[in-house]
Amino acid sequence: MDFLTIAKQRCSILSYTEKKVEPEKLEKMLEAAHVAPTAANLQPIHLIVIQSEEGLAKIGKACNIYGAPLAIIVCADHGKAWVRPFDKKQTGDIDASILTDHMMLQASPTRHDQTRIPVSQLFSYETL
Repeated sequence: MDFLTIAKQRCSILSYTEKKVEPEKLEKMLEAAHVAPTAANLQPIHLIVIQSEEGLAKIGKACNIYGAPLAIIVCADHGKAWVRPFDKKQTGDIDASILTDHMMLQASPTRHDQTRIPVSQLFSYETL
């Protein structure tokens, strides 16, 4: 499957069934995170996988998880992340975002085409 096909399937889900995430699907999501690139390959990210009802209830007190049967907390070690020398930008947030996107692309069900604007409305060619 090519990247555009995968990217077109990516969507956000705000309602879940009580069905648990199958171990093989979770492993694929975690593998997608594992292969995500990080700045200077420093890999400053740590994932915490929560599946227990008790753990999900605790997380639900801090944020709305919409009844999801699984939560993955993405942590960035700012002391380990690469820092750009020219502006001192620490890249842990960027690394965490890329890794998270990899997991979402792996996990996404098929998206409906009507949820996207036509590509012609997304951009225009301008002469600067």
